[in-house]
Amino acid sequence: MKKNKSKAGFPFWSMTPEEVMLRLDTSSSGLSLSDVAMRKPKPVSPMRSALIREIFLFASQFKNPLTLLLLFALVFALFLEEYTESAIIFSMLFMSGMLGFYQERKATRAAEKLKALLVSKSRVKRENEIMAVPMQEVVVGDILLLEAGNIIPADALILELKDFFVNEAVLTGESFPSEKRAGKIPADSPLINRQNSVFKGTHVISGTATAVAVFTGADTFMGEIEAGLRVNMEETAFEKGINRFGYMLMRMALLIAGIIVFINIWTGKDALTSILFALALSLGLTPEMLPAVLTITLSSGAKRMAKKNVIVKKLSAIQNLGAMDVLCSDKTGTLSEGEVKVHSYVSISGQENTLIRKFAFLNAWYETGYPNPMDVALREQAVTDISGYQKVDEIPFDFIRKRLSIVVTKEGEGNIMITKGALKNIIEVSDKALMDDGRLVEIAQFHDKINQDFKKFSAEGFRTIGICYKDVTGDPLITKDDEVGMVFLGYVLLHDPLKADIREVIGGLKDKNVQLKIITGDNTLIAKNIAVQIGISPKKIISGKELHSLSDEAIVAKVDKMDIFAETEPSQKERIVRALQKRGHIVGYVGDGINDATALRAADVGVSVNNAVDVAKEAADLILLEKELDVLKDGIMEGRKTYQNTLKYIFITLSANFGNMFSMAGASIWLPFLPLLPSQILLTNFLTDIPALSIAADRVDEELLEKPRRWDIGFLRKFMMVFGFQSSVFDFLTFAVLVFVFRASPEIFRTGWFIESVITELLILFVIRTRRLFFKSKMGKFLFWSAILVIITVLVIPYMPFSTSLGFTAIPLEVLVTMLSIAIVYAWAGEMTKKILFKKLSY
Repeated sequence: MKKNKSKAGFPFWSMTPEEVMLRLDTSSSGLSLSDVAMRKPKPVSPMRSALIREIFLFASQFKNPLTLLLLFALVFALFLEEYTESAIIFSMLFMSGMLGFYQERKATRAAEKLKALLVSKSRVKRENEIMAVPMQEVVVGDILLLEAGNIIPADALILELKDFFVNEAVLTGESFPSEKRAGKIPADSPLINRQNSVFKGTHVISGTATAVAVFTGADTFMGEIEAGLRVNMEETAFEKGINRFGYMLMRMALLIAGIIVFINIWTGKDALTSILFALALSLGLTPEMLPAVLTITLSSGAKRMAKKNVIVKKLSAIQNLGAMDVLCSDKTGTLSEGEVKVHSYVSISGQENTLIRKFAFLNAWYETGYPNPMDVALREQAVTDISGYQKVDEIPFDFIRKRLSIVVTKEGEGNIMITKGALKNIIEVSDKALMDDGRLVEIAQFHDKINQDFKKFSAEGFRTIGICYKDVTGDPLITKDDEVGMVFLGYVLLHDPLKADIREVIGGLKDKNVQLKIITGDNTLIAKNIAVQIGISPKKIISGKELHSLSDEAIVAKVDKMDIFAETEPSQKERIVRALQKRGHIVGYVGDGINDATALRAADVGVSVNNAVDVAKEAADLILLEKELDVLKDGIMEGRKTYQNTLKYIFITLSANFGNMFSMAGASIWLPFLPLLPSQILLTNFLTDIPALSIAADRVDEELLEKPRRWDIGFLRKFMMVFGFQSSVFDFLTFAVLVFVFRASPEIFRTGWFIESVITELLILFVIRTRRLFFKSKMGKFLFWSAILVIITVLVIPYMPFSTSLGFTAIPLEVLVTMLSIAIVYAWAGEMTKKILFKKLSY
């Protein structure tokens, strides 16, 4: 095979299939397995690849801007030959980095194992056999077999096709499907006009095609776009809030650090020590473990959801799932059993009709597009008299015509085109109706009766499709233009029973303050029948026709008042989702079809199922192995737990750290010595980070999970001011006791405040992790025991032989008891403040 690095040198769309096949050294039978093995990209050694990933993961533990500043200070200290200080700072940074690396590595591996369960596959022909292979394993020269719902895995030239339409909006921006045709086109044709080619990342709307893969991976048009733009995934609202919070603290920390350095140097303190002190102090305010806490919390939630048959593709989606207050869902398989059943075959005169049964079966049996529940139900019907029939031609279903036509032939009967589809669309192409006695009559005289029948069937909850036929003997190869002048046979009545527990499931979502909105293609009458059965007001329904007449602004004004959207077209699903978002809702969307892809992408949380079409699974954030809304309720709880546990870590940063920073800043100005050495500040941060990582596995009180909560930076700012001020008050009380009561030396002062500072931070964690009295809320065992371990460590350190190298010393018993007493009083004050603050701010 000749290698072609650029499309300019290989404009395959301007070549014949024979020329392309020759150049790629392939054939219509497909590649041999040995050829495939040779054409696969040379894999990176698994060991080397894993090592590279882990090196990057470890390095990412130090990407926090203030951590980088501290690393700079470490280099600065080495330059000045302050080796003892440098060694201590390096040890603390390294241990903190290793702690975060270990926990995040464990969480990341668990998440990767879950994602590996979901692999989109493509059908290819190799050695004249059809097989399904992972999309990323398609190689140049592979023969691709494409059908409705497939994501196209490579840039490819079409060899054969039948009514083939592709959505190329991701490349061209054109929302309407592109109809493909075989044949050569000019080499300078723009991408949007290359109708004989398909491109990686686009997806098939309808029809079938065979194509040869010409470019794969990074060599495709999509690969070039991704490499050129390097666009990151859009941040969720929660992630944006986290970042705003972090940058606010960083700016504040740097400002205060600059002031501290200036004043300390101005008052004659050592310049290097002052710089290291200020930078270490800044690091103390920064939520440097927040990325690790988030990763661990989200991965733990993903693992728990996997046990309930939910695969999380995008970890941040768990946060949005917890914040979600509106869930949009289709009916089939979600509210209903998902197994469409045939109720009856009814002629225009209202009688059971065996010919309708036979023709409906033939149409479904020979249909080759993406299988749907209706065709499955029709195929399961027992039909004995179809021997001798053969398929001649087909026009696949599409969402514009809403019809599917099959031509079958049988000796002695000629060629018959059988068409089934939405009743309205079948009536449009029929000019005659077949009566039970065999007479053909003008269908116009039955229009009123057909409408009445349709309303009657719909009100009873049946989905009604129409069947018509036409003799095409002499010209059996058909196009869409041949769908005219047909003979209407009658109706096929279908039903999909609602799940027995659906009312309880919807009630459970409502109890969790999540509103369900149903988006269905069923008509308004069927939708009303559904509404009555599931306990929703039948008055809160709007049809797709009404939506079509409304502007985007009008839909935004109306969308909150509606619970069911009936007769919706594919494009309207995304409009509904966008309108709900403009109303301030966090929106989830459940879908599994081709026409759900855009809505899944638009939603804050896209949910699909494992047997959905490829494009729906790729667009979704979560995949349900079983299509059960009750499972989503569990996911919502996981999302809310994630949010609450993340807030606990932030609350600690805001209360203890923020107060300590101001306290140390103030003390460093009026004390003749620094209240803590830089290495002691780092040790404080390291020790308090250990329980912080355990927050991910902490229990959450039930009352905090009752409703969705969103990022509120205004509340966090008030929380920071109140608890930060309280923390500083107790810090200055500690300073006063140590200086004026015990006349403490610098070593005893630092040791006493180190003990008080760490223990108060752990005690306040116990207090503010719950809105209850702290002893009435059951704590996670890892959090509890890690906090106890740290408290013991803090009490032991001053009495260890190496304590002097850290700047500590053994302190008198009365000093130790006083420090512990202040910490206990501080925890009690925190309980009182918490109660008043949460009640006043109603958060």
